[in-house]
Amino acid sequence: MRTSAVSRSRIEESSSLPQLLGGLANHFAAEGRTRGIALEFEIDPALAGDLHGPFPGLGRALSVLLEHALGARTTRVALHVDVVGDDAGTQIVHFTVADGHTLAAGGQTGLDDVSGIVASFGGVMHHEWDVDIGNRVIIELVLERPRLPPRIDVGALRSTLGGEQALREVIAALDQSLSSDLAGLHALLAEPGESHLQAWLHRVSGALGMAEATGLSCVGLALERDLAQGRSRLLDLAIGRFADDAGTVLEALRKQAGPMGYSSRP
Repeated sequence: MRTSAVSRSRIEESSSLPQLLGGLANHFAAEGRTRGIALEFEIDPALAGDLHGPFPGLGRALSVLLEHALGARTTRVALHVDVVGDDAGTQIVHFTVADGHTLAAGGQTGLDDVSGIVASFGGVMHHEWDVDIGNRVIIELVLERPRLPPRIDVGALRSTLGGEQALREVIAALDQSLSSDLAGLHALLAEPGESHLQAWLHRVSGALGMAEATGLSCVGLALERDLAQGRSRLLDLAIGRFADDAGTVLEALRKQAGPMGYSSRP
């Protein structure tokens, strides 16, 4: 069985996860009914609706897997979408296609091409077979949440410090310390271990707190605590995003100082 060219095109042109899952549900539920096969869609309520990701490629891979499952001698096919990891910047999602019956035990027929599609957009595919559960193919994908611009209250900082001159002096000091730390992060991430990154996060979070960027400072302190459980690729990526946001705050502070140390009030 093959999806129609029009339906496949719409699925592969999806620009959001809700659009993609809706397109898959509509098309393959209809295909299942023509074959007398019940199609079950189960979506984790924790799944964020505004995630960013490679949805055209994911749509192509899931379409092939669902076609493959509906072509098996079975009475039930399922697509389960489960959040298996969640932090401030990403969700790790499992997209599981199960045929509920059997193909050849452990068979890879038709799945090698899908594995290549999944690898092309940065996902990981697992194929499981069990006499009780039948075939299950799982695509694991890290999807990014949209990043909100960091908020900095320069007016509150000016008021806390007691005036414009004090504000300029603090901005100059923060510029010097944050510039050095942000420039050195790449080298720190290349080193093994956690303690040096924890110290970096503590310094940068403290500087952001002094700048009244309290929300971002709290993110840095949370990352520092998370490092106590060990390094991971996702945690390193989160630290990199934190550094990008700290750089945005630094640029905002520099604009407040203005040319030659003069400040422009917001």
